[in-house]
Amino acid sequence: MNRKQEPTKDLYAILEADKSATDDEIKKAYKKAAFKHHPDRNPDTKEESTAKFQEIGNAFKILGDPEKRKRYDQFGVIDGEEGGGGGGMPGGMNPFDIFQNMFGGGGGMPGGMGGMFGGMGGMPGGGGGNVQQNRSAKSPDKKLTINLSLSDVYKGKSVPIDFAKVICCDKCEGCGAVSKDSIKSCKTCNGQGRIVRMIHMGPMIQQTVQACGACAGKGKGVEQGKECVKCKGGRTSSIKRHVDCYVRPGTQAGASVTFKNESDWAPDCNDIGDLVVFINSKNEEGAFRREGNNLIMKKSITLLEALTKTEFYFKHMDDRVIKITHEDVIKPGQKMIVKGEGMVDQTHNGDLIIYFDIVFPPTLDKERSKYLVKILPLPRKQIWDLQFESMPKEDITELGMSYMDNDDDLNKGKERKEREGGGRRGNGENGDVFDEEDEGQREGGGGGFPGFGGGRPVECATQ
Repeated sequence: MNRKQEPTKDLYAILEADKSATDDEIKKAYKKAAFKHHPDRNPDTKEESTAKFQEIGNAFKILGDPEKRKRYDQFGVIDGEEGGGGGGMPGGMNPFDIFQNMFGGGGGMPGGMGGMFGGMGGMPGGGGGNVQQNRSAKSPDKKLTINLSLSDVYKGKSVPIDFAKVICCDKCEGCGAVSKDSIKSCKTCNGQGRIVRMIHMGPMIQQTVQACGACAGKGKGVEQGKECVKCKGGRTSSIKRHVDCYVRPGTQAGASVTFKNESDWAPDCNDIGDLVVFINSKNEEGAFRREGNNLIMKKSITLLEALTKTEFYFKHMDDRVIKITHEDVIKPGQKMIVKGEGMVDQTHNGDLIIYFDIVFPPTLDKERSKYLVKILPLPRKQIWDLQFESMPKEDITELGMSYMDNDDDLNKGKERKEREGGGRRGNGENGDVFDEEDEGQREGGGGGFPGFGGGRPVECATQ
């Protein structure tokens, strides 16, 4: 029969805490007392402070562990219990080790009160001080991308998605062991999840804290041979999931659709993340190109259509057949708008913008051109044209032009000039000095036409 012993020490009085204090209040009381009596803070009474500091640490070894505190409240301090091992606070830890684990620093004083009381809420993860037990808000989101055509996002589309989802093992409920009793504190780090290493560098000592490799920073692990038969200690299993992702009409490329809590389960997270499906759609399809909510279409018409009446058909991306009619002149490069025939939007539709290209006949005989002269308005002559027309014919040099299919003729002309001039400075026909850059500018056309100027005659076919 156990006999209740009189407590040799009042541990609550040592921490200046009430017997009804919560675990967090006990931790706060320890921090306050440890900071107050730390030997580094009391150099004049270092021996007394060291003894008091050790007494505070030993008290917290018991009151900071729920199981030990329960036994202390029931039986009092039993011989040898103050330094003994236990669930959350390893018995081998001295008061300076406890101080280090509470404040995240070394056995000495932290660099200022801000550093000490930054974690005043108490030991992370419970009385054992296991930093690794802090749980994230939720697991990372799972991200997928689906590729759609322009017509898909014009009409809207439902896309079936099948994927594998990681869930909590239903056999062991995510603990990884045959039972929770088979989960033991890590012996390497004494359940702390981290290891403190002291490195001697001459007269100095550098302290580093790193995650325990034996338990992967968790502070505990499954006893060997007691792993869950289903997940083999991995704590998770996998299932197949199916969702239907509806992409509404007019959805922009890069937009996303979110499915709540469809990401993978993670052991150290309180909640499950989301499945985020990103939309990757093409901007061009057939005769259409998307710009914002508008659709762009290029249409070639004949000169006759441009001058008289334009009428053409096309199939839209929702398979409707559209007829466009315009009974007025359309100029080269002109763009016309068809309201509401662009991309569909929740508030209003975009527009269809048609760019027209006028296709001229390759040749026109003189007989037909006579009719055009009668029908079409004559060109408006400039004042200098009227002045030059009145000059004697022998004072005018009349030249013709030939077709230039591409830029090869222009490039050949430049190469010939480079061979002749060699990039040297020389005199133009009027005696003005120019260099290679000036010549390029003249070739660029001071008057706005390539090849004009430079004091050299323009090569063309003579009529």
